[in-house]
Amino acid sequence: MTLTESPSLLVAGIGEMVLSSSPDAHLVAYGLGSCIALAVWDPRTKVGGLAHFMLPNGPANSGSPVKFIDTGLDEFLHAVEAKGAVLGRCIFKAAGAAAMLTVGGGLAIGKRNAEAMDAALKERGHSLVATALGGNAGRTVQLEVADGRFLIKSLSSVSEL
Repeated sequence: MTLTESPSLLVAGIGEMVLSSSPDAHLVAYGLGSCIALAVWDPRTKVGGLAHFMLPNGPANSGSPVKFIDTGLDEFLHAVEAKGAVLGRCIFKAAGAAAMLTVGGGLAIGKRNAEAMDAALKERGHSLVATALGGNAGRTVQLEVADGRFLIKSLSSVSEL
């Protein structure tokens, strides 16, 4: 199993989201450290979305739609719905939130991101069905829109959530 390189590769940079209903689309977030990638996929409409959140909270007008979980999650969920997904039947998966910075006891950004994402989703009536959160290694993730597979690539392996 490998991550795909193709013309239908849509990349979510930091603070960005990508959405698609195309069965050939591969939604990717590269180099997640303490950031979190949230994948949302509707198995009936085959609509997928991937957002690359950087921090748990921040100003609403940051210029990046999903840079912060507290101000960007609703925007991402609304965009997924506007694309045709029904959130009540969507599958939510997340990866990232690694402990990349441990300066003087650590800022624990990854841990704070994971906690903020879990709380924000629960507050909206959703939960993660699978995660690859924490640890101390970076990851790259890919959501396959055709079938909802969520691939996680670390330095030494590729796995599926």
